[in-house]
Amino acid sequence: MRKKSKSTLMFGFVMSSMLLSGCQLVESPNALIEAPQPEKKQKIQLSEKAFELLPSNSELLVPENANKKQSIYIADVNGDGNQEAFLLYRGLGEKREVHLLSLQETENDWKEISDIEFDYFKLDYFNFHDLDNDGLLEIVIGLGMSDFESENELIIYQWDAEGLTQLANKGYEIIDIADYDRDKNLDILLVHGKRREFMEAEHLRFRNGQLEVSSSVNIDEYAFHENVLSGKLHDGSLALFIDGGVGAHSMVTEIIAIDGGKLIKVDERTTGMFIKDYPLYSKDINNDGVIEVGQMYIPKGWEEEASANIPYIEYYSSYSINGEEKKIEERFTNREHKFYITIPEEWYGKVTVKELENGIQLISVSDDELLFDVKWGKRESVEPSGHVLKETQNTIFYTEMKENDSFPFKQFHLLEDEF
Repeated sequence: MRKKSKSTLMFGFVMSSMLLSGCQLVESPNALIEAPQPEKKQKIQLSEKAFELLPSNSELLVPENANKKQSIYIADVNGDGNQEAFLLYRGLGEKREVHLLSLQETENDWKEISDIEFDYFKLDYFNFHDLDNDGLLEIVIGLGMSDFESENELIIYQWDAEGLTQLANKGYEIIDIADYDRDKNLDILLVHGKRREFMEAEHLRFRNGQLEVSSSVNIDEYAFHENVLSGKLHDGSLALFIDGGVGAHSMVTEIIAIDGGKLIKVDERTTGMFIKDYPLYSKDINNDGVIEVGQMYIPKGWEEEASANIPYIEYYSSYSINGEEKKIEERFTNREHKFYITIPEEWYGKVTVKELENGIQLISVSDDELLFDVKWGKRESVEPSGHVLKETQNTIFYTEMKENDSFPFKQFHLLEDEF
C-alpha cells in the first residue's frame, strides 16, 4: 500500500448525489447497529468536499461483505469530539486499486488527512469497531485481488495525530466481528487456509495493537464457501453458519460458535455432519431471528433411485450450542416448476412422493392415503377442474382432490413468494 497526496480534481454530479444519501453516523464505539443520519449541513459540506477531491474518472465502492450498502462512513473514531469521514473508491481507468480517503471535520469544512491507495482491487469489508474496548474505534478493512479469488487481507488502522496508522494485518477468506461469547467484548471470527490442504476457523482478540489467536478449529478443506451468515442458535447463542459446496453437487454446513471461551463446531455436537446431496442454504426460514440449517432425506420408495431422480423431502432445523436439534419446517420443493409444499408437523417423516406426468402427489407412507395433489399446465392450454392453488403469468397450479383437513391447500406456495 502507498500513501499519496492529490490535487483537487473535478468529480461528477451523480457521485455527489450518491454522497448525500450514503452517510451514516456511528453512535458509540461499541455500536454495531445503524445510527442516526448526520445533520443536513454536514452532509452537504462533505459531498461538496468530495466533489473537489475525488477524481472524475472514479467510482465509489460498497464492501461486498456488508449488511448496509454504503460507501461513506462517518464517526468520531479518536474520541476528540470531531467527526472523521472515510470514503472508499477506485479509479475506472487502468489503475483500479482501492482507495481509502480520510477527512476530518473542521469548524466550517472537511480537511483531507490522507488518501491511501492499496495494492488490491476488491473491497470485501469495512467498518469501525472498538476491538480492544478502550473507548476508541479501530478502522477495519478487508481487501482482495479479485472476485475470482477467495483470499483477502484484513488490515486494522488506528487514528492518531498523524492520521491513520496501520497496526495489524492478517490473511483471511471469511471474517465476522461481533460479541460471540456475550462477554461485552468483540470477537473476531476468521476463516483462512489453503483449499485441499487445510482450512481453519480462528477466534482472535485485538490486544495492544496486535491480533492474538485465542482458539481455533479445523473445518472442511475441500468445501467452496458459497453462503456465510452470522445469526442466532435457538438458545440465543451467536454462531457463524458456513455453507460450502463439495464435489460436483453436494453441500456441507458447518456452524462455528464460542463455548466456554473456546471456538467449537456445533455441527460436531449433533448426530452427524450436515451433508446434503445438493445445495440448500442456511437461513431464517420462519423469520423468528434464529438461523435454520437446510437438510434433506429420501422419501420411502425412492431409496434405489439415482440421486438426480430422487424427489427429496427438504427440512430446516435450528440448533442449540450443545447440538440439540429442533425441526422447524419440512417441505417438498419442485424447483423446475418453482413451487413448494410445506408439510404439517403431524406429517413430518410420514410422507412420500408420487410423480405424475404433469403433477405430483404426497402420500401417507403408512396407508397410502392421498394427502396432497398438485397438477399444472400452461394457462392457454389447460382448463383446470377442482381448486386452483396458484397462478403465474404462464402456469396454473390446481388440484382435483377434496381438501384434506390435516393437510390443507394453503400449504402450497410459489418459490417466488420467499423473495
